[in-house]
Amino acid sequence: MSRPPPREAPRELLVLARWEETATWLFAHTSRWPRSARFPLANRVQEIALEVAERMVVARYEPRSRPALLREANLLLERLRLVLRVAAGAGIMPRRGFESAMRSVDETGRMLHGWRRAIGERAE
Repeated sequence: MSRPPPREAPRELLVLARWEETATWLFAHTSRWPRSARFPLANRVQEIALEVAERMVVARYEPRSRPALLREANLLLERLRLVLRVAAGAGIMPRRGFESAMRSVDETGRMLHGWRRAIGERAE
């Protein structure tokens, strides 16, 4: 008996899975930042990472709210980029970690853009 070919995962599941990996990495990385940076910067990075995930989860299950939620998630990614640049500029985040984080954030942004286009929204 042969099995049917596997279906490709829906776009929203792929971006959620990728963001979960990124958020987990961010949590592990920021927990090692100096104590003086943990509250103002590390907590902010962690909060934003969770907010992005929450917006994507809700967008997956609430089609009417989806365009607004995906725009919010994209804006949160921009805010995260800003906090990461500040942390790198202050010497708190090592260059290698910064580059890795920015690559992951950029990839997620591209995936969100694809999801927005798939639902027919014009992404700015």
